[in-house]
Amino acid sequence: MKKHLLPSLLIGASLFISTAAVAEPAIALATPVVELVGLAKSLDLGLNEEQRSKLEAWIKEAPGKRKAMENEQIQLRTQLREAILSGKPENERKELIDKIAANEAQLVTMRSKCTDFLRQLLTAEQFDKVVAAYRAK
Repeated sequence: MKKHLLPSLLIGASLFISTAAVAEPAIALATPVVELVGLAKSLDLGLNEEQRSKLEAWIKEAPGKRKAMENEQIQLRTQLREAILSGKPENERKELIDKIAANEAQLVTMRSKCTDFLRQLLTAEQFDKVVAAYRAK
């Protein structure tokens, strides 16, 4: 009996490994064009109280809006993957593609506005320090 158990275990293990190897990859977002606000918060920029207060207020508001859009983007990409794999009509896939493209444009715009906010909030010297640290990453 024990002689027959080993081949069964090996077959079961190989099926498990091959199934795990073909699992669908997680849906990921595009790499952000630029990410400066978190970096600015972490650097010693010598912010005055007004700058610190405005930066904290921005950090409390902006990331929540962006995260909601990113979550929607992941859902749309997941729906598109399923539409492609299940052979949905081209017009249904095109609708999802258009929504994904519009959301991506909005996400890039959000990142751009974050940079504009910092450029307006910080002195030129402080902003240059943030950019230099970002480029050095």
